[in-house]
Amino acid sequence: MIATHLLGMVRQDPAYDIKYVQQNVKDRFGFYISYHKAWHALKAAREEVYGTWESSVRKLPKYMAALQKWNPGTVVEWLHLDTDRPRRKMLNYVFWAFRPCIEGFRYCRNLISIDGTHLYTKYKHKLLIAVTLDANQQVLPLAFALVDEESLESWRWFMDMLAKHLMLGDDDRICLISDRHSGIISAINFVPAFQFPRGVHRFCLRHICSNFNKKFNNIQLKDLCWRAGAEQNVCKFDRILEEIRGLNEEAFNWLQRIDKAQWTLSHDGGWRTGILTTNMSECINGVLKGSRRLPIMAIAQMTLSQTVQYFLERQTRCHRMMNNNQQWADYAFKLFESRQGEAVHHIVQKFDYNQQSASVLTIGLTGQGSRTYVVKLKHYQCSCGKWVNRGIPCSHAIQTYRHFGVNASNFVPPYYSIQAYKRRGRFEPVWGEECWDPVNFELVHNPTLRARRGPGRHVSTRRHNEMDRPQTRARQQYQARQA
Repeated sequence: MIATHLLGMVRQDPAYDIKYVQQNVKDRFGFYISYHKAWHALKAAREEVYGTWESSVRKLPKYMAALQKWNPGTVVEWLHLDTDRPRRKMLNYVFWAFRPCIEGFRYCRNLISIDGTHLYTKYKHKLLIAVTLDANQQVLPLAFALVDEESLESWRWFMDMLAKHLMLGDDDRICLISDRHSGIISAINFVPAFQFPRGVHRFCLRHICSNFNKKFNNIQLKDLCWRAGAEQNVCKFDRILEEIRGLNEEAFNWLQRIDKAQWTLSHDGGWRTGILTTNMSECINGVLKGSRRLPIMAIAQMTLSQTVQYFLERQTRCHRMMNNNQQWADYAFKLFESRQGEAVHHIVQKFDYNQQSASVLTIGLTGQGSRTYVVKLKHYQCSCGKWVNRGIPCSHAIQTYRHFGVNASNFVPPYYSIQAYKRRGRFEPVWGEECWDPVNFELVHNPTLRARRGPGRHVSTRRHNEMDRPQTRARQQYQARQA
């Protein structure tokens, strides 16, 4: 009865929580139900709406084939485990990427953020995600994969798929941002597309700071670590490191053992375009949080639904920007306008016409705090570090361009333009299950990956069974009283 009552809520919100079930039942029927009963009712409601994990796995090949049929160019790759029957395959890895996302990536910056997240199901599986940022600094989902666990093998396979389907040209330069998971670091060595000079691997600064804080447990040191990684000027970065050294020599040595190019903006060379963390891939994790409790086919459907919603919202924003006659998307437009306003207060001394080099003196609003920066327009460099990291000319470069009679707006990267922002494919709805074509293999799940038992609690089978035995509970109560 409770499950039937919950059907509409679960259909509307896959992440509907047990505590809301208990409160809803109390409000509707006037009874308070146990956590155990709420868990089973919610499980029954989800299975009624989305099916069981086992039935979902069996339907998955037909759904993926239907997805490709009505959205040509969508990529689906399988890596099966063989069974005792030739046509029966056991689910191991599956990768999917929608064609509009693949096409959209060609007009974005060469940046991919990857992350993995666990699923809240009774089977041990991980969802791997790859995303990038569009012209308006918003997240564009690129690809998804279901794997058994985060390991060298699964990450290597996922990166191979990314290189195969997203990096279509040999001249593509890709920056890959991730946490310091050992599987990712090891997998990089087997995927040439993400190795220098064609690609580089960068670490999420938030994970660096988190690991740093676990080691030294000092909030002041942690703040300095973040400031060091986020600093764009090399001289300022060195001063922050010396401050860390003065507080804790061991902490300084710990940071020195990590390649500066992998965790700092000041030594990055512009590869990561100012992006410090993997927040963009974790943002998709948050959006898909509700679907992580669902069977695999429902997860795939949810990724499609959320991606379509992103494209619809982007289309609306793009029409507004075009009606405003903007040259670039909002992010670049506002940043360039802001820097252009700052530039009028700078004093430029030209040094060389061929190299278009100059020194730029900045003066604070009070007339104090002046600083001098070196700009080399031919090399797209400024000693402040902002230009190379964001790609958008800094205020010092804008003022220098004015003095050399050049329009600085011509040097904003094309991936920030409205033309790049509106480049997009088109999604088509997937027809109902009765219209799906048969496939040439049968897919079954891997029963050895069973991970969770009981009403949502991470307990082993043995411990869960023991807790259900009355004699065991009585013995535990007796031992507690004696203690």
